[in-house]
Amino acid sequence: MIAAGIMAPEPENPNRTVIAVLGGSGRFGGPFVREFLDQGLTVRVLARSPRKVARRFPRARTVRGNMMHLPDVVRLFQGAAASLLITPMGGNDDPRIELQAARTAITAAAAVRLPHLIHLSLVQPSRPTGVPLLDIKGRIETEIKSAGIPFSCLRTGCYMDIWLAFFPVFMKLGLYLLPIAPDHRFSFTSQRDVARVAALLIRRGKVLNGPVDVIDPRARTLREVIDLYAAFRGRRLRSLGRWLLPLLKVLKPTLFRWIHPSGASRVSLFGYFNANDWVGDPHGLWKLLPEFHATSMEDHMRKG
Repeated sequence: MIAAGIMAPEPENPNRTVIAVLGGSGRFGGPFVREFLDQGLTVRVLARSPRKVARRFPRARTVRGNMMHLPDVVRLFQGAAASLLITPMGGNDDPRIELQAARTAITAAAAVRLPHLIHLSLVQPSRPTGVPLLDIKGRIETEIKSAGIPFSCLRTGCYMDIWLAFFPVFMKLGLYLLPIAPDHRFSFTSQRDVARVAALLIRRGKVLNGPVDVIDPRARTLREVIDLYAAFRGRRLRSLGRWLLPLLKVLKPTLFRWIHPSGASRVSLFGYFNANDWVGDPHGLWKLLPEFHATSMEDHMRKG
């Protein structure tokens, strides 16, 4: 049933907290939506194909619209206690679509006086990296702060959900193809933890008006990730991905540019990871929510 662009089996319960998820209709946003639902929140999801998304999340309310269209985002935000903003990745190292989505959300949040805009960001190094996929997050954080709206930026590390299932067909064959060197250190994040932290902030009416890193306190090298996978799965992995990076860089301006633009953006990210550590600060989260225990990679492997 469709009414005013919203598909839902029943009206929203006025006694339940509503979170509007912007950019959560795709595969990446699924874990956040599911965790919000499991946390007992009423979830609205903006989607250009609401019927398809409603089948994936039958407990959520699906709002028809485009996150680049201001009236759609305003309608999504109206009456919500907070919104989680997941900006789309730009292809071919072009972050303009991500910046446009953020600016639309900022304008809509100001228009409806949204109590809390929660931006899904990334761990920020001390200086610009030259990688658009990373640096745009810092620019968006700055623009949100300058807008004067209530906000929190939840910065994440590498998603363990992705790194522990990177080309799973090859992993079953004992091959790990992540194209980076094995000895740099990285911070890791469970996607569910981001939603758990957001839900805690919303329930407490706590707005950070700044960033916090939502990460496993222990940073790890890729070699340690591989060894941990082997210990839990009983399957040894051979890291071959480092040797793929030169090939990916050759393919980036040709094959990826036209066939897989977002893949071209990831090649730049892999190039940065191949040469640098990427480690956040876990102490800020502990000080903010001392009772919150971030999911360790060991915990993630046990549950997975």
